[in-house]
Amino acid sequence: MARTKKTESVPVRIRFKELKNGCKSIYLDIYVDGKRSYEFLKLSLVPETSPEARAQNEHTLKAANAIKAQRILDLANKKPISVMNEKAKMTLVDWIKEYEQIKVKQGKKSVSDHTQSCLARLTKYNTKIKVHEVDLEFIEGFIAFLETQKNRRTKEPLSKKTIALYAGTVLWALNLAVEMEIIPTNPLQCFDWKSIKGDKKTRAYLTIEELGKLKNTSYRREDITKPFLFSCFSGLRISDVRSLKWKNLIEEDGKAHLELIQKKTGKTLYLPLSRQAREFMPEHRDDGDKNIFIIPDLHTVGRHLRLWAKDAGVAKDFTFHVSRHTFATLTLTMGADIYTTAELMGHSDVETTQVYGKIIDTKKISAVYMIDRLFD
Repeated sequence: MARTKKTESVPVRIRFKELKNGCKSIYLDIYVDGKRSYEFLKLSLVPETSPEARAQNEHTLKAANAIKAQRILDLANKKPISVMNEKAKMTLVDWIKEYEQIKVKQGKKSVSDHTQSCLARLTKYNTKIKVHEVDLEFIEGFIAFLETQKNRRTKEPLSKKTIALYAGTVLWALNLAVEMEIIPTNPLQCFDWKSIKGDKKTRAYLTIEELGKLKNTSYRREDITKPFLFSCFSGLRISDVRSLKWKNLIEEDGKAHLELIQKKTGKTLYLPLSRQAREFMPEHRDDGDKNIFIIPDLHTVGRHLRLWAKDAGVAKDFTFHVSRHTFATLTLTMGADIYTTAELMGHSDVETTQVYGKIIDTKKISAVYMIDRLFD
């Protein structure tokens, strides 16, 4: 049987960022050896309102493609590329301090009050995370941490308004980082901010029926759908799916498992893979140091997940991280105990996993009430 021709992944791609004036800033998305970096080209496309504007955009795109070609050539010649903005490598704590200084210089002195309070909490939670590493899972964890904290004066739990203010400070600081072209997009824009002010948010997950609909609905962006479904059946975070290499896959006696160091915790995870999870991995096995999946940026992922869900008839707005919640609820529903599920998910504390146990308890209660309604 003839082998399927392998599609070569492109290490450098041209991306666009919408600007407030209607123009589009051009940057390069560079993905090499499991690491992503960005290069802002200081080039922009203008609204095509005239033949002159269209001609200008054609010229600009040619320049961008020339730079892209040079970067690909540099990579082929093993020339190192270090284009990530240095400020993106700052810790989030240091960037928020700089954000405060910038806002104060702009005349917004009141920003210091909530920024300093936010920094005090953030310093207790995580001082090491860098600006380019912040994602949805980080903000969810920070909010969960804030819900355990108390007001220093009243000794009462922090109010929802205060929690929203602290989490919002992180959002606003990253918005400024996007404006200053330090990072290309703000991943926290996808977070359901209304949930903080209302009742405590129940972790979103896909039901077995919804997962089946998605699984049976083909969509053109398999570089998004396949990693997402793989995560639904493996429980890996998007950061770990991105960095997963063929050498992490161990196959013995017809079975397979993964051995990897988790990006978030730094701990080694030994994860058995089900047949369902293996179904969404590429058929061919590449060199050990090659990545198994090449996943686009979070903004692109979120947009296409919504379109895919619409095609599948799944009336639920979700992000990639829902795949991890789905794995947890599926595992517990199928009868795994809370400690086994915690091990599979790489949780350092079983209390984190107990959140999913409460979801399953709610499903059990609903099932009992369904019996009542059946015989009433």
